[in-house]
Amino acid sequence: MTSQKALNGDHWADWTAVSCPTLLVRGTRSDELAADHARNMVARRGGLARLVELAAGHVVHHDAPEQFAATVTAFLSEPG
Repeated sequence: MTSQKALNGDHWADWTAVSCPTLLVRGTRSDELAADHARNMVARRGGLARLVELAAGHVVHHDAPEQFAATVTAFLSEPG
Protein backbone atom coordinates (compact mmCIF):
# COMPACT_ATOMS: atom_id res chain seq x y z
CA MET A 1 0.00 0.00 0.00
CA THR A 2 2.90 2.37 0.62
CA SER A 3 4.01 2.25 -2.99
CA GLN A 4 0.43 2.68 -4.22
CA LYS A 5 -0.09 5.67 -1.94
CA ALA A 6 3.15 7.23 -3.12
CA LEU A 7 2.16 6.67 -6.73
CA ASN A 8 -1.45 7.82 -6.58
CA GLY A 9 -1.76 9.86 -3.39
CA ASP A 10 -4.12 9.62 -0.47
CA HIS A 11 -7.65 8.80 -1.60
CA TRP A 12 -9.45 8.38 1.72
CA ALA A 13 -11.59 11.47 1.10
CA ASP A 14 -12.67 10.06 -2.27
CA TRP A 15 -13.44 6.64 -0.77
CA THR A 16 -15.46 7.99 2.15
CA ALA A 17 -17.39 10.41 -0.08
CA VAL A 18 -19.00 7.58 -2.07
CA SER A 19 -22.64 7.35 -0.99
CA CYS A 20 -23.83 4.22 -2.79
CA PRO A 21 -23.45 0.63 -1.60
CA THR A 22 -20.02 -0.67 -2.55
CA LEU A 23 -18.56 -4.15 -2.81
CA LEU A 24 -14.85 -4.52 -2.03
CA VAL A 25 -13.53 -7.87 -3.25
CA ARG A 26 -10.12 -8.87 -1.90
CA GLY A 27 -8.01 -11.92 -2.63
CA THR A 28 -6.80 -13.55 0.56
CA ARG A 29 -3.36 -14.04 -1.02
CA SER A 30 -3.08 -10.42 -2.19
CA ASP A 31 0.22 -8.69 -1.54
CA GLU A 32 -1.31 -5.37 -2.67
CA LEU A 33 -4.27 -4.97 -0.32
CA ALA A 34 -3.73 -6.09 3.26
CA ALA A 35 -6.68 -7.58 5.15
CA ASP A 36 -6.46 -4.93 7.88
CA HIS A 37 -6.49 -2.13 5.33
CA ALA A 38 -9.51 -3.62 3.53
CA ARG A 39 -11.40 -3.92 6.84
CA ASN A 40 -10.50 -0.30 7.62
CA MET A 41 -11.82 0.77 4.21
CA VAL A 42 -15.17 -0.88 4.92
CA ALA A 43 -15.35 0.47 8.47
CA ARG A 44 -14.80 4.03 7.24
CA ARG A 45 -17.84 3.75 4.99
CA GLY A 46 -20.22 3.30 7.93
CA GLY A 47 -22.21 0.34 6.64
CA LEU A 48 -22.26 1.36 2.98
CA ALA A 49 -19.47 -1.00 1.94
CA ARG A 50 -19.09 -4.74 2.18
CA LEU A 51 -15.87 -6.75 2.10
CA VAL A 52 -15.79 -10.19 0.52
CA GLU A 53 -12.55 -12.13 0.58
CA LEU A 54 -11.98 -14.95 -1.87
CA ALA A 55 -9.16 -17.50 -2.07
CA ALA A 56 -7.16 -15.69 -4.75
CA GLY A 57 -4.29 -13.33 -5.34
CA HIS A 58 -4.67 -9.64 -6.08
CA VAL A 59 -6.29 -10.23 -9.49
CA VAL A 60 -9.33 -11.98 -8.05
CA HIS A 61 -11.36 -12.09 -11.27
CA HIS A 62 -8.51 -13.97 -12.93
CA ASP A 63 -7.66 -16.36 -10.09
CA ALA A 64 -11.23 -17.22 -9.05
CA PRO A 65 -13.49 -16.17 -11.94
CA GLU A 66 -16.54 -18.23 -10.99
CA GLN A 67 -16.52 -17.14 -7.36
CA PHE A 68 -15.88 -13.53 -8.36
CA ALA A 69 -18.77 -13.55 -10.84
CA ALA A 70 -21.12 -15.15 -8.32
CA THR A 71 -20.13 -12.61 -5.64
CA VAL A 72 -20.64 -9.61 -7.90
CA THR A 73 -23.89 -10.99 -9.34
CA ALA A 74 -25.31 -11.57 -5.85
CA PHE A 75 -24.31 -8.07 -4.74
CA LEU A 76 -25.89 -6.44 -7.80
CA SER A 77 -29.06 -8.50 -7.37
CA GLU A 78 -29.73 -7.20 -3.86
CA PRO A 79 -32.52 -4.67 -3.48
CA GLY A 80 -31.62 -1.08 -2.73
